[in-house]
Amino acid sequence: MSKILALYTNEMIKLSRKLSVWMLVILMAISCLFVPVMAGKLFDGNELYNPHADETKAQITKTRDALREVLGDPNQYVQHTTLRFNKGNEVSELFGTYIDLEDGDLINQYSYLTCYNTVLDTYNFDAHPLDNNYLAVSAFELYSDMNRSLCFLNTTPFAERDAEWFSEYNNTMEALSLAGSALFNHDMSSMVALASMDIMRTSGLLSVSTWQRMKEVDPNGTFSFSEGSLVADALEECETYRHYLDIGAEPNQDGYLPLSKARRQQLEDSILILEYQISHGTLPDYEAERCVSCRQFTNGIARFFLILLTILIAGSSISQELATGSIKSLIIAPVKRWKIFLAKLLSIITWALAGSILITLMTTLSCMLFLGSPALPPYYYVAGGTVKTIPHFLFSLLMFLADNISLFVYILTAFMISCLTKNTGISVGVSAGLLLGGNLIYSLFTLFGHSMWIDFLPFSNMDLSGHIFPHLELIGFADASEAGLFGFSANSAIPLSFSVTYLVVLCLLLLLIAYDGFVRKDIQ
Repeated sequence: MSKILALYTNEMIKLSRKLSVWMLVILMAISCLFVPVMAGKLFDGNELYNPHADETKAQITKTRDALREVLGDPNQYVQHTTLRFNKGNEVSELFGTYIDLEDGDLINQYSYLTCYNTVLDTYNFDAHPLDNNYLAVSAFELYSDMNRSLCFLNTTPFAERDAEWFSEYNNTMEALSLAGSALFNHDMSSMVALASMDIMRTSGLLSVSTWQRMKEVDPNGTFSFSEGSLVADALEECETYRHYLDIGAEPNQDGYLPLSKARRQQLEDSILILEYQISHGTLPDYEAERCVSCRQFTNGIARFFLILLTILIAGSSISQELATGSIKSLIIAPVKRWKIFLAKLLSIITWALAGSILITLMTTLSCMLFLGSPALPPYYYVAGGTVKTIPHFLFSLLMFLADNISLFVYILTAFMISCLTKNTGISVGVSAGLLLGGNLIYSLFTLFGHSMWIDFLPFSNMDLSGHIFPHLELIGFADASEAGLFGFSANSAIPLSFSVTYLVVLCLLLLLIAYDGFVRKDIQ
């Protein structure tokens, strides 16, 4: 054991004296520290679009006045009469309004003018800012839409109005009344009732169940637009997952795919996590998504340099010493070759692990420093039916290691070639070629459809992050791979057990071939 430790220490010292190693370490550190400065400007996250961000009282007044200049007195387009509609044995009377406009743009302008007049006369802008309150924004949009629909209905000449028109008119008036109650009275119950109407099914309005949950979570409608949008999206996502669970399938490219036991459990856990985030107010917001996206990009670049570093170390570890004959001193010592082999392998893995920890630490600090985020979101998972969290730094390190399975495959490949040949260029070049071209090769194979043999390619089994951390999207990850650059989007349908078994067998084969080549190599 002491000889292995001494050999290991000697290897670490030798590697630390290589200029090429430190050049790559510096590049890795620079990417971790300064890429977030540039990436922060590139990644704006999924900032929620507010269609009424400029709907302040002053802006509405300005728009209303501009419409008045175009249309003049709105009463000049209006005519009234009493209409009677027969439905069975019943006769209904309606004090009908006819708007004498035929141009669609003018009708829209007229509807906005009447809507803005009512809002300016009735709405309490101080209590519920119309430009930054989720309930107010939603209700205002629906009130505007229903008002416009009513105006278009009223452009139908009196003589052409029949029972079908009357039914549509009544439904529109009911929806307009509920939208008005939600807007002017800031009433969540009106939004629930509005969502239940048949006329609103194609309006893009949230479902009844979602608005009912919104009412439970935010009974007084105090959420800002961003807060409310995040909660509404999460609740809709829960509804979607529940629907998949109810029907036992989820959509894919070919229609619907039956849920496996693992996928069913993942959906159930996702619902628990989303409900937990909603109740605790920890849904990933715009800033969190921006930080995570920036970190993914930064880790991708730093990871590329780390793989190059370890490939360089592994590729030259034995071949260079065999080529120069410097390994003779170890053989003469005498030291058994398996101890030399093990010491060199451990030193390479140490550099890989040290680089992973360094990248995780530096990207965490730099993202928090340059992006102004007090904390990156933790990772959520479910154990025993209870939602639990992993601190972001620890999760990031575990995620980086899980996402770097390919790193160890590249290391062993370079190490194996280094043991079989005396040519550092071949071992480094082949491994670097696999790094740069692996994803391209895999993509080319999958262009012609998925075949069983593709599952047995190494590239199909290198991405285990989505299996190990199935809820990445719930903390703002853009996709299932933190690698970003030079990562693999392998077939998620491949079971984790198959991929793990495949990689274990592959790594053992590479090690056995490397060891056999090393112990059989003549030292001259």
